[in-house]
Amino acid sequence: MKFLHLITLPILVLILLGHKTIDSPISEHSKAQESQNDYGYVDTLMTDFLNKTKLPGVSIAVNQAGNILYSKGFGYADVKRQIAMTPTSQIRTASVAKVLTATALGKLASDGKLDFDKPLKTYIPDIKAPYANLTVRQIAGHTAGIPHRPASEKDKRKHYKEVNATMPLFKDLPLLFEPDTDYKYSTLAYNLLAILIQDISGKRYVDYMKEDIFLPLDMTQTFPDKKSEYADQDAKMYYFKKGKLTLDKKIYDGSYKLAGAGFRSTSIDLAKMMNAYSNGFIAAEVVETMFNSNILENEEPTNVGIAWRLNKDVNNNATIEHAGSWQGARTVIVYYPESELSISIMINAKCTIFIEETAHIIAQLFLDKRQTDKDLIGIDESLEINNNRSDGTIEVYEGNLKFSSPQKGELTIATDRDWLKKNTIYYLSAKNNFVLSTQYGLMYLNLKLEPTLEGKLFQYQVLNDPYHISQKPMLHFQAKK
Repeated sequence: MKFLHLITLPILVLILLGHKTIDSPISEHSKAQESQNDYGYVDTLMTDFLNKTKLPGVSIAVNQAGNILYSKGFGYADVKRQIAMTPTSQIRTASVAKVLTATALGKLASDGKLDFDKPLKTYIPDIKAPYANLTVRQIAGHTAGIPHRPASEKDKRKHYKEVNATMPLFKDLPLLFEPDTDYKYSTLAYNLLAILIQDISGKRYVDYMKEDIFLPLDMTQTFPDKKSEYADQDAKMYYFKKGKLTLDKKIYDGSYKLAGAGFRSTSIDLAKMMNAYSNGFIAAEVVETMFNSNILENEEPTNVGIAWRLNKDVNNNATIEHAGSWQGARTVIVYYPESELSISIMINAKCTIFIEETAHIIAQLFLDKRQTDKDLIGIDESLEINNNRSDGTIEVYEGNLKFSSPQKGELTIATDRDWLKKNTIYYLSAKNNFVLSTQYGLMYLNLKLEPTLEGKLFQYQVLNDPYHISQKPMLHFQAKK
């Protein structure tokens, strides 16, 4: 996915405009957790997130060191039947399935059964060239040169009962480049890892995942995505068509990419998965190598380890994460290794959402103490706004920032981009952290109030994004003199 500059987003993402607002139910907290913690402000941000994005539903869970701190559903799993979204509503994982598979690789490595740097032929003796000498590190880290999808659309429409049955997809499929000379994201590559897991464990891939990964981690609601096994309470799948939320009735079979994108899960289960990386389920030395970036032959880091993406939030906290997007789903899991905090968000619609940034912002409410007595009423400033365009040019706009309640304000911009004309601002936490709530999700706003008002708005959603890491804002504004 190419970087989408804030003020120059393609028109196609504006299809969210005009969708009829639906009153959205909110599922109940865990009573045990609610008695210990007050995370009502998460509710505030996520309710506004749902209302602004016009999404059908969103499920969220936050886990720290084995304890679920927060779990909730917003909106609907099924809009027509008014079935509320919950943190146990099953939604497609999309590409977050890759880190499910990576967790299995980590477990095998911890058990001394797998070396990430040995060639594939060590574990799959009958594997043919050009795949025989590829390593798990190259395949899982997307430096192997394997194409992203099968060559034929027809092959994607078939049902594959076993992962071994997908091997013909690799026949006569050449590598795109010499391994470790480039980075190319590949979902198809994970089929080889599933077959490797089978050959090492002596179990079917799906059985190993269930018996040796999901059940030990108490991930009791994670299964291969099979239409025939959908329950009435499972989340329906939606997309936006000409601004209207539309039920997706033609369900595509994901068996051709099970290990890379073909599971269903819940936000709670995804959050629980991260316990494996802190409780010894995966050995500490294995976790360390899984979270280390692969290095290309030109000595450039890819910022991807064993499936996991290495990132930083705008406050320079290291994150380990992976996001996904597929029919009826937009998902993310983010892990903060220093605090052992993980946050998962699942949406039951294919959509354009800044989901990594949204997750990072919600995480701040658990990482930083919020000053609840902060009172911003009375701020009412005319602004000069600079839009730093990706082509190096700068556009100048006028705007206004006004707070009419203690920790909630409004930013207006005199622009022809409808989605930026008027949005709500919320105070987030220490370090001048604020949030701009937009129809594409929550965006981070660094807002200094003294000695003069100055704001920096960031947008990020892609790997190796140079903008938020280098603290280069998409929009920069200050009070008019």
